[in-house]
Amino acid sequence: MKYLFLLLFLPASLFAFQKSNAKPAPKDPRENATITLACRLYGMSSNMDSITLFEPMGLATRPIARGGKRASDSLFIFTIPASSPRFYAIGLNEINTATVILGEESNVNFFANAQIIQKGRTSGSAINKAYENVLKRIELFRTQAEKARQTRISAKGAEQQDAIKQLTALNVAKTKYLDSLKLNNQLLWRVASLFLHPEFTGQKGFADEKDFLSKQFFANANLATDRNFDNIPDVTTAFEAFHTALVAVAATPEEIKPIMEAALAKILGGTKTHRMALSGMVNAAKNSNSGNYPSWARMYIEQYKSQSYGEINRLDYELKKTSTFTPGFEAPDIAGMTPDSTTFALSKLRGKVVLIDFWASWCGPCRKENPNVKVNYNKYKDKGFEILGVSLDRDRTAWKNAIEQDGLTWHHVSDLKGWQSEHAAMYSVTSIPQTVLIDKKGNILARNIRGEQLGVKLKEIFGE
Repeated sequence: MKYLFLLLFLPASLFAFQKSNAKPAPKDPRENATITLACRLYGMSSNMDSITLFEPMGLATRPIARGGKRASDSLFIFTIPASSPRFYAIGLNEINTATVILGEESNVNFFANAQIIQKGRTSGSAINKAYENVLKRIELFRTQAEKARQTRISAKGAEQQDAIKQLTALNVAKTKYLDSLKLNNQLLWRVASLFLHPEFTGQKGFADEKDFLSKQFFANANLATDRNFDNIPDVTTAFEAFHTALVAVAATPEEIKPIMEAALAKILGGTKTHRMALSGMVNAAKNSNSGNYPSWARMYIEQYKSQSYGEINRLDYELKKTSTFTPGFEAPDIAGMTPDSTTFALSKLRGKVVLIDFWASWCGPCRKENPNVKVNYNKYKDKGFEILGVSLDRDRTAWKNAIEQDGLTWHHVSDLKGWQSEHAAMYSVTSIPQTVLIDKKGNILARNIRGEQLGVKLKEIFGE
């Protein structure tokens, strides 16, 4: 029995001994590790004492860390946790930034001229150098494809067939390049997949190149389900490139709208990928003066207003300024101080046809136009015509005297800031006199009509 007890006890004792002498599991070498980013900016303004590291998300940029300036050498140091490689943005503000990849490399150096920080470069960083090379390769593919594409369209016979062969060869080369990147660096593979779409060579199943691009531009990028694209800000640039490609094949804004919105709809709403894609659409429409800009800007505001990093207010302001030039869009409200120091707002005139008249007591052409405006006001005021005078004066007395001297009996407001007037800025007024005519619903009818044109337009609206 004694021996049996010892035998029963032995395994437990041995297990306890082995457990107490077991080696701890190896730690993740990146645990508690950090990355140091040293930024040296030249030409820094004396009033700038820090720069910010952001997470880029298209129109939005989320602040991650702030680096203070050391002495007079404009050196800024950031320390962040180590991770898998991911994109960041460096900038003096959220608008002008440079892209940098940080993650596994323990030290990264960045150099730039503060005035053109977006052109800054890293040194001694293999991943950032590789990213630069990928962008160069993408651009090379693009220029080669565009040259062959133009020949395919304009040439005939053997020359055209040769161009088609070149495009076919480019498709093969793109596939091989993407396969190589996928094996070696998945981050950069995803970047390249956003831009290296197949080229149109007359493949069956497509009505034309426009139809082909609408269905194949993102054929190599799985934006629908691959959430790794959430960490790739090039999604924004890719959607801008998509818009450019559609314009190049003569797609109209009316045709582009459903095509791009269909591509956006494939991406899960609320994700960073979706936010960046919609950002690209907004940027593309704005930069090309497309009529789709207001619609897409409003879509962005509506979807991301509760998650703003400051871009919603900027976008809303830009949208209002843009709308002041576009008939059919709602005129931004103007609220300001009246000559008797009360307040008045344009919105109080809703239900009337209103002429917003930007002027000033010191403006000769404005004072010369006032009699014409007065004649039209007296003729149509009983039919529902109103005027809101918006003055760019600084001197209250001069403003009030001019109103009295010229007999301007309609509503007036001013913030008395002269050319710094917030009202003028809202309507992009850079010279006076300027006018904006709005309908009873507050939508813009016409801009900068005066003299005889004003009378003709009012006659069209109200009759004799």
